[in-house]
Amino acid sequence: MKIALAQLSSTDDVATNLDSILKIVDEIMGADPLVSLIVFPENTLYFRIVAAEKVVAIDLQSEVWSALQKKAQQKKVNLHLTTAILDTDKKVYNASVLIRENGLVEVLYRKVHLFDMALSGQSPIRESDSFERGSVASVFQIGDFKFGSSICYDLRFAELYASYAAQEVDAILVPAAFLVKTGQAHWEVLLRARAIESQCFVLAPAQVGTHRSVRSEDQRETFGHTLGIGPWGEILTLKAEGVGFVIVELSQQTLKAVRTQIPMKSHRRL
Repeated sequence: MKIALAQLSSTDDVATNLDSILKIVDEIMGADPLVSLIVFPENTLYFRIVAAEKVVAIDLQSEVWSALQKKAQQKKVNLHLTTAILDTDKKVYNASVLIRENGLVEVLYRKVHLFDMALSGQSPIRESDSFERGSVASVFQIGDFKFGSSICYDLRFAELYASYAAQEVDAILVPAAFLVKTGQAHWEVLLRARAIESQCFVLAPAQVGTHRSVRSEDQRETFGHTLGIGPWGEILTLKAEGVGFVIVELSQQTLKAVRTQIPMKSHRRL
């Protein structure tokens, strides 16, 4: 299976972001029409840049989803977006949404670990002031491949990934918007560790660069470095800077070879 990981520099304007998403889908499918799934980073449709601004959550009945459904059906590709949604319980979640190639929309996963942090020299960030916390892991299937769900800050919590390893997922998705400081220190090493300990592919599309508000002079910086990691922990593909995409090919043969060499499944005790 071929999967494209899209690297974006989203803004705080949904219409602008939607236009960018539709264009990059066309670009990806023009480059390789055999791509089955396109995975976008966290904050796909809306990136809050002005700290005091209320998060823009996309209602599941919004025409935004209709435009994406149409594109998925037109290009015959599955689209995976992670963004703020207004869920059916009328609460706001940072969630991953799958639009299948037939147009079906599924809310797959609601972020379990919310980023409440005050890094030295930077303003505090508190996701819990704007989002409800999810409570369950999520596994979904496309074709012959099984995927585990996670979002950004989840990456630091190995127990979530251990649950996916126990279910023998083939790949784990980590859409993210990592800060530059923490990205430089921890992004690659954590992604590679999750791949090694889970013996699966890890696919991590990222936000990148300077994000400028359309309504003020405010801006934010994200680390980028979209990565595709193999089940041996090797870097398969990297896009360090700039908007664009990379393509990763998943292989059942590769998974089998790694799991045969080191049969962790039969050795698990906890």
